[in-house]
Amino acid sequence: MPMDRKYRLPIVLTVQILIGSFPALFLSGCSEPLQISTATAEIREIKVIANTNGIIEPVDSIGIYAPIDGFIRTIHSSEGSAVTRGQPLIRLDAPQTRISLAEAKASLFEARRQARVVVAGPPKEELDSLEASITECALQLQQISGDLTTEEALYKKGAVSKEAVNRLKNQQELLEIRAEALKQKKENLQTRYSDEEKKWEQDKIAELTDQVGLLQRQVQDESIPVPESGLLYSLQVKQGSFVNRGQLLAHIYLPGRLRLRAYVDEPDLGRIHKGQTVTIEWDGMPEKQWTGVVDTPAEQVVALNNRSVGHVLCSLDSQPKELIPDINVKVEITTDRKENALVVPRSAVFSHEGKSAVLLPDGAQTIIKPVDIGLVTYDEIEILKGIEAGDSVVINPGEILAGK
Repeated sequence: MPMDRKYRLPIVLTVQILIGSFPALFLSGCSEPLQISTATAEIREIKVIANTNGIIEPVDSIGIYAPIDGFIRTIHSSEGSAVTRGQPLIRLDAPQTRISLAEAKASLFEARRQARVVVAGPPKEELDSLEASITECALQLQQISGDLTTEEALYKKGAVSKEAVNRLKNQQELLEIRAEALKQKKENLQTRYSDEEKKWEQDKIAELTDQVGLLQRQVQDESIPVPESGLLYSLQVKQGSFVNRGQLLAHIYLPGRLRLRAYVDEPDLGRIHKGQTVTIEWDGMPEKQWTGVVDTPAEQVVALNNRSVGHVLCSLDSQPKELIPDINVKVEITTDRKENALVVPRSAVFSHEGKSAVLLPDGAQTIIKPVDIGLVTYDEIEILKGIEAGDSVVINPGEILAGK
């Protein structure tokens, strides 16, 4: 079949309608004329758009997190208010932390008391008493040794009996045994605990000391100050609620740069690239538009209500003051564009014998014209080859080809 052919219809009358270029064709046997609507192929820009929504958020922001578990006792500032570094922001009530602090202090006191003997040795009073007994025993030994020498000399002269000498010897041996026992007792007191036991006690005290210090700081953390001056733009908790350590409490926006977080549906993510133009609309100011560019394409797909989306981060041109954090906006991302493209309505292009084609009016007849297409949008199609600018194309070819 030739590439260009006329599609002949049983037309009995042609009437030119003066609105645009719409010939009215009357089919034999039909009471109603079949209207042919046409459009003109034009040279102009075509843009492929990904439509979605997003939220404005600050580039420079600080998250404030709960330092301890506790209840929100007081919130000193409301959402949207300006705050100054150092001023109280939130007051927590942490009764369990206070109980833990009291228990840790009691454990530390008991550990120090138990470790005193182990680490520092026996009490000085006990050592002094033992040393006095040792000294007394030594003096007694010295005295009885002198007496025994005297008695042995007298015994040799026959002045005293053997029993008297033996009695002093027995007393001397008992004192020597007692002196040795006292010395051993002193040594045992001084070496009762090993170096490992002393180190264990010292480590235990150090651990409990650290625990007490940590709990004291946590009690001090019941008062949470503002870390940096700015705008309190996101308050995540309410007074009286319970929070866990590490839970996000609020965000502070440091005035300056804003950005757009666009929620792009999964089927469109493959067309999103860095540097693409972004157009923003906000219902709060419907007469204005703002522009920006894609900075960071989505890195993963997440669930958003009943959608699967990727978070695409975009910078804003000129940092508009009208846009504030947390407002929801409409977003258009231009994923492709071409200037001086030959464009026809999308409804003018149909499939014919496996190829794209348009229907050209030719007097009382129509011609099927194969075409090569380029960019495709929701409403328009770029024609690369097959027709020229100024050509009229039928925009309801299905009805004509069906012979309605």
